[in-house]
Amino acid sequence: MTRKEREKELRREAILGAARKVFARDGYFNATMSQIAGVAEFGMGTIYQCFPNKQSLFSEVIIEGIETYNTGLKESLTGKKFWNDRLIAFIEYKLNWVEKQPDLQRLIMEIFYFPIPDILPQIVMRPREVYEENLEMLKGILSQSVETNKNIDIDLMSLMIMGTLNSIANDWLMGILKKVPTEYISGIMSVVTGGKDV
Repeated sequence: MTRKEREKELRREAILGAARKVFARDGYFNATMSQIAGVAEFGMGTIYQCFPNKQSLFSEVIIEGIETYNTGLKESLTGKKFWNDRLIAFIEYKLNWVEKQPDLQRLIMEIFYFPIPDILPQIVMRPREVYEENLEMLKGILSQSVETNKNIDIDLMSLMIMGTLNSIANDWLMGILKKVPTEYISGIMSVVTGGKDV
């Protein structure tokens, strides 16, 4: 990379960082490009050189966050041989992510509950694709448990776990739950294993 390319990349990263803060604080609809420019400490021209509009900037923030999440989830399973260790790692990672990245989860909820006009299609499709990838990961983990849990319906159990994790995340973000998401891990594992130690 040349010095000019490095400077451009640093500006772009600073703008994305500022956009994450402004979108997290104000949501998509209330955030403005001028607020983002102020937080990034750049002029409006610099912002528009990197991102042509608010929709493309928002899309980039969401896609980058989702890819970071998905890469981290896969890494959390690396090196774990037994299905129960993999399942605990999967559940822990998802619930820890919500606790550490609540703003991204809120923004994703905003996309689905309040459709955004002229938003790039991948911003809606990528979360769905990642959800499907996660569901397949979960099915793979649970298929390894068949020796221990012969009567398990892998498809149904995968959907129940994903639904439970999403409910915990959303209810916590809305202030409904008294406990933080990670406090539900042992309860989820107990339900999955029928109360047996594995």
